[in-house]
Amino acid sequence: MRQKPILIFLIIQLCLVSGLLFPENVEVSARVSAEKIGMDDVLVYTLSFKGIANPNQPDLSSLQHFQVAQTSRSMRQEFVNGVYSQSMDYIFYLRPTNTGIFNIPPFTYEYQGKEYKTSSFSIQVVKGSVTPRNSRRRNSLFDRDDDFFAPFNRRPRATEEVDVKMKIRVSRKDVVQGEQIQLRILLYARNAITSINMLSNPTIPGFWQEWYPIPKTIDGTEENVDGKNYNVFEIRRVALFPNNTGIVTIPSLKFEVAFRDNSYSIFSENKRVTRSTPEVKINVRKVPGQALGQPVGEFSLNVRPMQDEIDINDILTLKVSISGKGNLKVVEPPVFDNCDYFKVYKSKITRNNDYNEKFLSGTVVAEVPVAFKKSGLISFPELSFTYYSPSQGKVITKTSRPFAVKVTGTKEKQENASTVSRTEVVKTGEDIDFIKNGSVYNQGRYLHQTGIFTFLTVVFFLANLLFFLKIFVFDRFISQSSLVKNKKILTNTIKKVKEVKDYGEIFLVIEYYLKEKAGLGLAVINNYSIEEFFEKHGVGNSDIRDFIRIKSESESARFSPVKKTEKELKKDIKLLVEIFKRVDGKIK
Repeated sequence: MRQKPILIFLIIQLCLVSGLLFPENVEVSARVSAEKIGMDDVLVYTLSFKGIANPNQPDLSSLQHFQVAQTSRSMRQEFVNGVYSQSMDYIFYLRPTNTGIFNIPPFTYEYQGKEYKTSSFSIQVVKGSVTPRNSRRRNSLFDRDDDFFAPFNRRPRATEEVDVKMKIRVSRKDVVQGEQIQLRILLYARNAITSINMLSNPTIPGFWQEWYPIPKTIDGTEENVDGKNYNVFEIRRVALFPNNTGIVTIPSLKFEVAFRDNSYSIFSENKRVTRSTPEVKINVRKVPGQALGQPVGEFSLNVRPMQDEIDINDILTLKVSISGKGNLKVVEPPVFDNCDYFKVYKSKITRNNDYNEKFLSGTVVAEVPVAFKKSGLISFPELSFTYYSPSQGKVITKTSRPFAVKVTGTKEKQENASTVSRTEVVKTGEDIDFIKNGSVYNQGRYLHQTGIFTFLTVVFFLANLLFFLKIFVFDRFISQSSLVKNKKILTNTIKKVKEVKDYGEIFLVIEYYLKEKAGLGLAVINNYSIEEFFEKHGVGNSDIRDFIRIKSESESARFSPVKKTEKELKKDIKLLVEIFKRVDGKIK
């Protein structure tokens, strides 16, 4: 009994040794799943390597008319008639890019100084699908035995439950007129979100508003609601300042949410649902009588000169800045009045917003030019800025500190030239003192007789001619032509795409192109409108599909912690540039 296991062990060892001493024949072969497919189908192309240990990954990047959507690998080891054999299969899932009859050329592989070549295949691609609807799932690429997703796909699949909700959060529901309200729009989802489009008009009646910029990546949190765990994303935020009193309604805002119904398959079609936020009632009270017309919020005032000492003939710049939280659009910085010591000119005003998590804040800066009339230590009085503080419930006045500037030098007089008669010159006498006392230069050489004068005259003439052509010909006719405008839009789009460093930035470039080229508003740019617009202009199905895929994956990249590799980013950027060039030629 003990000899039987030993005998079996010896037989196995002999088989292994025979396989090493007499290696199997090397073979490289290829096969396809079908010779006729539709644009909606997937062609499975398999390369088999027999007798080659660890063959290199085949490169199909140069394959035309087909796009590699996914790859997988499987290995088989077996004993046949006492002979050990091993083979490796590389499976490529190919999506056709257009219709027609195309050739998949032979694949060549070099091993130990010898070349092995597979057969070629002729594939016919037609519109739609040639796979019966009731068998498409059974014959899909994820139901093959060598598919690494097979354990999931063999299980019965039920339609995934749609569990997506929209909620709204406001910082306060009882405010005074002009007081800031923070409104946050939250998405609660248990599905894998791929994109979100705002369908409503972003203008909210009855409010001044400042929408926060949409971040490149939206980090979600997890929240348990009624025993279910949801991923929560803040998809929009806006600062609102009511300009009406009474009960003011923030209307319902509508969104389109796209998600995948099958997280195991990268080819699952996106499902789309529309969700709306509930209406919100805000009680807006009147401000006290003494606060009418004043900004509402919390502010600080700062006034400072750019220099403490200046020549009387120079211009001094004063900086008047108001910082804080409130509606900076209605804030006007105070300025100094003219007096006997200085003159104040029109100021340059800039406004900068700071979009922080709790409230919208910012700074209004006025750069005030001042010219001096007298020298000495010139004092500037204090400036005042008045506003209403909701937190304190009263009108507050902020006052700057007085300051002084040392002004030096003598004011230069502006001489006004006048023409007088010969008798007046002789009578005055002093008008020709500069001739008697100064040196006399050689008056035999005149500037207009020199070569440099001629050169400058020609340059001046040509510069004026070019300026005339630009203003009255190029700017009025050439630059306004549709051809130049379209070329400029395409050039700017391609430049922006090539400057993309993060995959989530691509959809911003796509939105820019569709807005400038197609005139689509940001609120109506979605996969439906893009597909409809492109089909209307005769854009190919493959370009439409790739364009929408890249847009959707770019939008979903903001929600996904898994980032695309640099190689994938460069590949999709290159593909998108090619699509832009092809699409732009069809859209006039």
